[in-house]
Amino acid sequence: MLIGVILLWVAVDMLGVVKCSMPGNSIMSKLQLKGSSGALTLGLIYGILSGSCTFGFIAPILAVITVQEKIATGILFITLFGIGHCLPIAVAGSSTATVRRLLENSSFGRGTIWFRKGAGVVITGLGLYFIVLPFV
Repeated sequence: MLIGVILLWVAVDMLGVVKCSMPGNSIMSKLQLKGSSGALTLGLIYGILSGSCTFGFIAPILAVITVQEKIATGILFITLFGIGHCLPIAVAGSSTATVRRLLENSSFGRGTIWFRKGAGVVITGLGLYFIVLPFV
């Protein structure tokens, strides 16, 4: 039921009824990260947070290194995994100017509004489903 309430909260924001945000000042808003040290700090935080999600992929690579004693192959696999894991983030971060131009385009903006409202309707339906589900 809690998931349903959270989905309705997101849907209300997507439909433009009420702007929803978390209360208070978050820790991330207080950090003044800039330049190379900021990039390194945010990268380390991302690495720590995503570590538990990527362990299932890293564990077999580590097994190749330790059990089969194929150190070069293991290092190659870990390097390729790291590139594949970070490349989408780097591409997204370096294409912000293109995204900004697309968002300023009026026809693209109208389509985005309709897509957002449609997604809001779908999320509303999912929220109601998860609220009603325990009672059925």
